[in-house]
Amino acid sequence: MELTINNDRLQYLERKKILIGALESSSDGILISDEKGNIEYVNQAYENTTGLKKKEITGKNLRDLLEQKIFNTSLSLSVIENNAPISTIHKYITGKSALSTANPIFSENGNLIGVVNNTRNISELINLKKELEDTKILTQKYSDELNQLRKEHIKTEGLIYKSKSMEQTLEFSSKVATYDTTMLITGESGTGKEVLAKFIHNQSLRNEGPFIKVNCAAIPKELFESELFGYVEGSFTGASKEGKIGMFELANNGTILLDEIGELPLHVQPKLLRVIQEREVHRIGAKTTTPLDFRVLASTNRDLKTDVAEGRFREDLYFRLNVVPIKIPPLRERKEDIPEIASYFLEKLNKKYKKNILLTTKVENALLSYSWPGNVRELENLIEYLFISNFSDKITIELLPSWVLAEHIMKKCSCVTDDSIPRLNYMIDMYEKNIITVTLSKHNSVKEAAKTLDIHPSTLFRKIKKHNIKTDFIE
Repeated sequence: MELTINNDRLQYLERKKILIGALESSSDGILISDEKGNIEYVNQAYENTTGLKKKEITGKNLRDLLEQKIFNTSLSLSVIENNAPISTIHKYITGKSALSTANPIFSENGNLIGVVNNTRNISELINLKKELEDTKILTQKYSDELNQLRKEHIKTEGLIYKSKSMEQTLEFSSKVATYDTTMLITGESGTGKEVLAKFIHNQSLRNEGPFIKVNCAAIPKELFESELFGYVEGSFTGASKEGKIGMFELANNGTILLDEIGELPLHVQPKLLRVIQEREVHRIGAKTTTPLDFRVLASTNRDLKTDVAEGRFREDLYFRLNVVPIKIPPLRERKEDIPEIASYFLEKLNKKYKKNILLTTKVENALLSYSWPGNVRELENLIEYLFISNFSDKITIELLPSWVLAEHIMKKCSCVTDDSIPRLNYMIDMYEKNIITVTLSKHNSVKEAAKTLDIHPSTLFRKIKKHNIKTDFIE
């Protein structure tokens, strides 16, 4: 009997040793108290996390430790009072943050016999969270900088934009640029189709290769084949003795832009289709074909669908070119781009001629009112004209061409609801008022302004009064 008791005790002590060893090996801090709040056990991890020495608190009551300010709160006491688990996050004197969870321990009869408090060091998790947040902020910063660099790069390509429509056009162009697929760029004359084609080439994997532009509208009909496909020595009367390399051969390992493709004569279209499909050219007079590796971009301001329907363009060639269509919106549909583009062209001229000329707000408003039938090309030409015509540091509204001013005034006129005022008379008065206002701002007296306008000072005085123009001049 005594031997049996001793064996049971040895087994109990062995199990206790295993249990204590398991608790000590835990990376989580563990504090166990009885149902009265007396601390029965504390492991090493708890001491490391909280900074509280287990030999100083083991065997003591949690309420006494609270009174002594050893703890500022006790989850275990809360469990004893409420018989329910509780969790919170502490920051201890060690500087470590920990997630503490206290759970009740019940007997087989359901009576509370103790509380186990598990304290997990989450300082590393908090630091990791902060690092992730910092990384997110840094990533966003890099993303913003990358977008800015991308915009600056696009600006050097001559593509200036602020509108959402152009941003989407360029994003799509950049995405498909890495593929060798054929693309058809459409848009009104002057929208920048060639500039976009160069951008696509520079964004592509062929950017180290040649970019060859063929203006289909500028090549005489009888020379299309020899220009596009080339010819060999003596192939026809007047041919060069050395022969000639065609545009497609020049574009080998690069990109060829067929600009104004809608102007391509019908008799050349099937031959062009074969070259695009077979990726080889047959020079005029040659006995063999030459295999090539090129990418085709085409552009037009025409409606090729209508041309196909009316028999001016081959349907099979149209579908071969229109694999990926991209349409550049006209300038009048992206008004927010106008000040950006105007500033870009003006900045280029200022840099070239070492000047610092600016546009006045009235000029910018007038540019926004204009319909821009010639799109970006017309805007570029107008800025150059204003730059050259101007003799001061600011470009003022009277320098604008009459057709630009007329549209600006018509827009203002559309806001007038008084039907008793003849519309033409109103527009003429607005035009006259603008000219007089600007002229007065450039002179020190009404007499000087009248001399510039080549009218008598009294006439100018009447017009100032008529248009209610404010002036500080005393004559």
